[in-house]
Amino acid sequence: MKVKKFDFTNPQPKGNTRIMPDISNKKILMGFWHNWPAGFSDGYQQGSSTWLNLTDVPVEYNVVAVAFMKGSGIPTFQPYNLSDAEFRRQVDVLNNQGRAVLISLGGADAHVELQIGHEQPLANEIIRLVEVYGFDGLDIDLEQSAIDASANQSVIPAALKIVKDYYAGQGKHFIISMAPEFPYLTESGKYIPYLTALEGYYDFIAPQYYNQGGDGIWVQEANNGQGAWIAQNNDEMKEDFLYYLTESLVTGSRGFTYIPANKFVIGLPANVDAAATGYVINPQDLERAFNRLEGAGFPIKGLMTWSINWDDGKNKNGVSYNWEFIKRYAHLIYGGDSGGDDKPVAPKNLSTIEETETSITLEWNYADSVKYFSIYRNGNKVGQTYDLQFKDSGLNANTAYTYFVTATSNKDIESLPSNSITVKTLGGENPNPEYPEWQTNHFYAKGDGVTYKGKRYICISEHTSNLDWTPDVAFTLWVEVV
Repeated sequence: MKVKKFDFTNPQPKGNTRIMPDISNKKILMGFWHNWPAGFSDGYQQGSSTWLNLTDVPVEYNVVAVAFMKGSGIPTFQPYNLSDAEFRRQVDVLNNQGRAVLISLGGADAHVELQIGHEQPLANEIIRLVEVYGFDGLDIDLEQSAIDASANQSVIPAALKIVKDYYAGQGKHFIISMAPEFPYLTESGKYIPYLTALEGYYDFIAPQYYNQGGDGIWVQEANNGQGAWIAQNNDEMKEDFLYYLTESLVTGSRGFTYIPANKFVIGLPANVDAAATGYVINPQDLERAFNRLEGAGFPIKGLMTWSINWDDGKNKNGVSYNWEFIKRYAHLIYGGDSGGDDKPVAPKNLSTIEETETSITLEWNYADSVKYFSIYRNGNKVGQTYDLQFKDSGLNANTAYTYFVTATSNKDIESLPSNSITVKTLGGENPNPEYPEWQTNHFYAKGDGVTYKGKRYICISEHTSNLDWTPDVAFTLWVEVV
């Protein structure tokens, strides 16, 4: 048996029907996700971060940035403790909920140093990561010396333009974002070459309002017109810092560059362990700053936090932070609060109670009044019910399906999605057990054989198939039998 090998030096992935989630007209709540083990006393106040699956990230985080793509030469990425197929499956679950998953390039300790001539190889590697892991875009998070190391400022934008144009040719929108520390966004700041080169290409910028200590902004209007230096670590003037710095950036004033408000996202630490400085002690400071920005005609696109893993972390006494960031601020993104009349809470504990060859019966918990529940299969609405159970019928045997449920209030406002689950129907003996026709939404074990477009393939990594992973392009899942 000959194995047809993929040429990693010149990837040419073929188009497929996968659509990258559209965030163009959405407010976003973005969080970074750690691709490394949970830490012990790794916080700035000796707290401990946690590790969690992508599928356990709360639905309020509608953009997840995986940290990090890095390394000498052409930077790359690999999940530290998940198989490629399992990581891709988890990304697909979030995509089915309309959430975007980005790969973040850089990080505080990253050594990224690209040379002229690396534009196409870097673009090839980004495309490979998208095809293997399902990423929907890339976030530039270069820090310190890596920002302007060697040819980074020209090579990275050039590569990203190649990638974005490549997917645009397939009718897909590849997301480009950046998370610079705000001092690098002055008129002569080190991030200006990225903004200039990617103007018209980037989707949003999420400046970090943390870890800058005494850096800040001079505001002549402050202090009754006498002027004041408002530093990032000035907790007493936190509301003014959040408002005036953002206003400066979305208007291109007070010595800062211009970023459109509809592409602007404020970056904050999840808690005191996540950053040395920048934590907002009083959440009303951020709420009032948001209100002032909207009142001034500058409603921004959203919020970013470092990080999801810290939002679920513990302080030095072992007390959980218990998702403080999203509990405090999700309503600024989604409107209303997590409960009440504006936006109903999401259904909880979605699970399955029965599977047959052609049906799956689901159940969930809900304590509040509701107009009805909507059931989504593989990202598409397939039913509606007033009960806490739903039987989805007419399914294929021996096939995996992914579900989530939402609640709609009496005011016709739909909640965020419940947790997602993937369930497989029973049965499905195949008449051709050696090389049957490949099919979507089917669980394949290592060693399974299929036929696709007249060619035979062997599965080399267990997975549940989808339209992105046809045997002729999913080289990490299938090898051709020649």
